[in-house]
Amino acid sequence: MDGVNFDGERIESYFKGEFSEENASYIENVFCDDSKEAELNRLLHKQFYELLPEDELNKKDLDNILYRIHYEINTSLSEQKIRSFDKITKWVLRIVAVIILPLTIIIGIHTYKEYHLQKEAWVEIKAPAWTRAQFYLPDGTTGWLNSKSSIKYKGNFKSDRKITLKGEAFFDVFKDKKRPFIVSTPEINVKVLGTKFNIASYENEKTVEVLLEEGKLLFNEVGMNKSFTMKPNDLIVYNKVQKDFSTEVVQSQKYVSWKEGKLVFRNDPLDVVARRLGRWYNIDIEVNVNSGEDIRWRATFLDENLTDVLNLMKRSLPVDYRIQPGYPQSDGSYTRSKVIITPKNK
Repeated sequence: MDGVNFDGERIESYFKGEFSEENASYIENVFCDDSKEAELNRLLHKQFYELLPEDELNKKDLDNILYRIHYEINTSLSEQKIRSFDKITKWVLRIVAVIILPLTIIIGIHTYKEYHLQKEAWVEIKAPAWTRAQFYLPDGTTGWLNSKSSIKYKGNFKSDRKITLKGEAFFDVFKDKKRPFIVSTPEINVKVLGTKFNIASYENEKTVEVLLEEGKLLFNEVGMNKSFTMKPNDLIVYNKVQKDFSTEVVQSQKYVSWKEGKLVFRNDPLDVVARRLGRWYNIDIEVNVNSGEDIRWRATFLDENLTDVLNLMKRSLPVDYRIQPGYPQSDGSYTRSKVIITPKNK
């Protein structure tokens, strides 16, 4: 592709919402031109420092620029004819990543999919394995995605505030009495006006966990057969097989500390420990311990590797472990490694 002239003012006006079909085409060409990376980098640095108040510059808080990029792309997608912005988005994220790398903030991968029968685009935000992604939604809601998780929503919330979730996410919902915020998984729905809560709904797990940190939350089983109004520190564990749920009051911090990079156990039974470790380290964990033994663990970890965690478990609990390497399958792929937890030999 022949290079295009770099026009900073034209790019800035686009992100202010002042664009035409011709201008949108120009923006797409610029963001796909390898030779313009350095100039785009400088422009976004400049916009970042212009956006933040002077007293905030030292904090290096990138919320405004990240939200602005996210919001403007969403707005342009929903109000124009739907275009292919995948390449533009990749360039924006690469440039922003250069700015925020020292802050160790992991940005989710934004994938924009086109639907020919809909006027409003769907937006999907993903956190790949081993990462956590902070996100900002068009209504002011913020949150975090845990490893191997994603959320999807329509356009910029003009018609509703509905989210579909795969995996685990923490939501800090902007209050809007007229438009409830709804999160759906294949098994459950939760409905709030403005609150903080966490949902863990992984496809390969038998349960869905919902933890309310602040406010109120209405929990519904899909089909509306069963519902429950949650209060702060309530935990609901929904069993996908039995299609039933249990509730208990817990310490909410241990369920939401993952967004700070902490793995916290507070007198948790061994099966719960195994499930959370598997989720955290993206590995299968099998517990071969007598179910009648009430083995519980209390520990806090920050950035420890899996081997260190397993060795501490071995020293502090009456259990041992072995790691079963992955093996090749007929299609040439490999199975995942597995940790097998067993009783300690006496």
